[in-house]
Amino acid sequence: MRKRKTVWSRMMGDAARLSAGIPVVIGLRMAKLAKGGAAAKRESKRMISEKIKAAFDANAVAGKSVLSGKSHRVAMRILALYQKRVVNNLRRLSNKG
Repeated sequence: MRKRKTVWSRMMGDAARLSAGIPVVIGLRMAKLAKGGAAAKRESKRMISEKIKAAFDANAVAGKSVLSGKSHRVAMRILALYQKRVVNNLRRLSNKG
């Protein structure tokens, strides 16, 4: 029982970190889009393609793992997938990467 609680509490922590980073990425993207120009056009195209790719990748992770019967592992892998993308976008958009 202890291990299960640890897994779920870790997943909740990961979800909290992800939910803290998402609004920052949205704000940085909106600022870039508000400036207009070629960079804004590229960003809007990139944003749409990233969202489509992330949805397909999450579906692939879920499809491969759903038969295992360990839904927490599927959820953790999907959270990790999105967290990696959010962190990459934060670095790129804040010019720290």
